Amino acid sequence: MTPPMTRATTAHLLARRAAAGALLVGAAGAATACNDFLSVKNPGAEPIERIGDPTNANLLVNGAIAEFQTAVGTTALYGNDLSDEITAAHSNNSYRDLDRRVFDNSLDLVALTYNPLQRARFAADTTATILIKNGGAAAGSDARVARMLSFSGYSMVMLAETFCSAPINVSAPYTPKQLFEMSIVKFDSAITIAKAAKAAATTTGATAQADSMLNLALVGAARASLGAGNKAKAIEYAQQVPAAFEFRVNYNEGIPTTPGLPVNPFWNATGVPGTPGLAVGNSSDGIAFSSAALWYIVATPFQGLNDPRMPITSKTVSTMNSTPGLATGYVPLKPRSFGGWTAAGTPITPGASIRIASGIEAQYIVAEAQGGTAATLAFINAERAKYNKGVSPAVTADEILADLRDQRRREFFLDGHRLGDIRRYKEQYGINFFPTGLYLTGPTTYGSAECMPIPVAEVNSNPNVPAGG
Repeated sequence: MTPPMTRATTAHLLARRAAAGALLVGAAGAATACNDFLSVKNPGAEPIERIGDPTNANLLVNGAIAEFQTAVGTTALYGNDLSDEITAAHSNNSYRDLDRRVFDNSLDLVALTYNPLQRARFAADTTATILIKNGGAAAGSDARVARMLSFSGYSMVMLAETFCSAPINVSAPYTPKQLFEMSIVKFDSAITIAKAAKAAATTTGATAQADSMLNLALVGAARASLGAGNKAKAIEYAQQVPAAFEFRVNYNEGIPTTPGLPVNPFWNATGVPGTPGLAVGNSSDGIAFSSAALWYIVATPFQGLNDPRMPITSKTVSTMNSTPGLATGYVPLKPRSFGGWTAAGTPITPGASIRIASGIEAQYIVAEAQGGTAATLAFINAERAKYNKGVSPAVTADEILADLRDQRRREFFLDGHRLGDIRRYKEQYGINFFPTGLYLTGPTTYGSAECMPIPVAEVNSNPNVPAGG
């Protein structure tokens, strides 16, 4: 039985139809040459004249939000597998190959990461263009435009942090640094519009919305500047963000989730579909997981940290992966960045939100950018005190930055920051956190991949991408 269509589901579909309609414009010349074949009506494409209908504006915005929700969760899940945060416990070789860092652009998980990011970027850009065209002068103070520009910027940032390079709109591939710099242009525009929206606001709600969009863009610009190696600009952006600010990608904190809408993908990776991450059975800590649905466990460097920011089950669980050395593992619970987090630890739920921008991230960016100073050490000790971790033993500048990196990996566990972080650490500081040597206990070894290549479908369809990606 087909589930009832909700307003959010309609919005998601309308955004996809908008993209389809936009592509149809470019194919108009071909239509005259193949009229007999292309005259069949496509029920999946919204008529082009309706895409610009102002009454559909909010539906387009909601659809772009849904695309962004999917992109954030998916990128975090598979990016963490490639980094040192989690280990593949699935019997499917795709997960193991990504975890082992031995794969090429034909790996399905590469496309499953790339496609949502490009869809999210395209939906945000397309919706921003439509809002600007239809809004006229008012678009310059429309918080919805600021949101779409920021979502486009974040999509580019995640492409830069996850992929070795990536094209934009059938271009030649851009390097990560170029993608970071391109995203900053988006964020700067969003900042300008959000400030104008705040100045024009006449209600408390409108002011709060404009403030949220302003800070979202400021954190994004700071993150991109740090990735591009421009520490001065990173500090300039980040210092404007209030400490209490948080922006979350919301799924549905309630259970069950609405059919057809995005969910937090870590739930399905650590539990059983249809339940809040729990499986049948008993265990000493009251939390049981089914090996039939277990995809990921906590990677070795993150076990035994005993930190409330990244609670982990105290029991080992069976995994589906038959690789030697992976008979059991520890399952992650809700980390600090997920909605519903508690220091005691609760299972990941399908509707748990993911924090993607915050005042605390801005403070971590400032601390890294300013280096191993007394101010950075003071910040570290303030963070350690929140979680009863005692005073930092760091003395030298290098020790201070090492402790900062350690605190950062705890604060942003599983939320999609780690791959970008360790790539930046290696590129800018010469520090390598990628797993090497024997894969688990052998007999295979880790490969050398540190980013995802352009997927084969993009290589084959984009004439500006070299054959090797």
